[in-house]
Amino acid sequence: MLKIRREYFISFIPPSKANKVKINSKIFTKSGKRYIIPKDVSLKINKVIWELQLQNENEPIDKPVSMEIIFILPNRRRRDLDNIMKTLGDCLVYAGILKDDSLIYRQILEKKIIKGEEGVIIRIYPYDDKDIEPKLINKLKRYKEKIDGI
Repeated sequence: MLKIRREYFISFIPPSKANKVKINSKIFTKSGKRYIIPKDVSLKINKVIWELQLQNENEPIDKPVSMEIIFILPNRRRRDLDNIMKTLGDCLVYAGILKDDSLIYRQILEKKIIKGEEGVIIRIYPYDDKDIEPKLINKLKRYKEKIDGI
């Protein structure tokens, strides 16, 4: 079990998964969906994996984890952290830090604007599997009953 937190750094902001270009063609796959990643995006993804591998001296984590990811941004340009996180999750797997990105049970994403600075700080902790308050579950059930009755 992961007992202490692990901390990793990336020197730049990873590209978003939305940078893939979709091609619809039955020639390539049964579903007809194939994605091409532009070369510049692919190079950045490979650099993220390389930077993470340089910092990792451990076996891949195979237990549920909580993650805190702080994105240091040089300006207020709009960025979709959800899509960047999808790329980052894959990179953590390819770098051998996580066995699978489905092991991320909780994630906190935060943007910090620091003019002229850029990068990512990743902290990984054991997942604390505390129970959800029964009061909250009951509220959810009442909401679902209300919606089903509409």
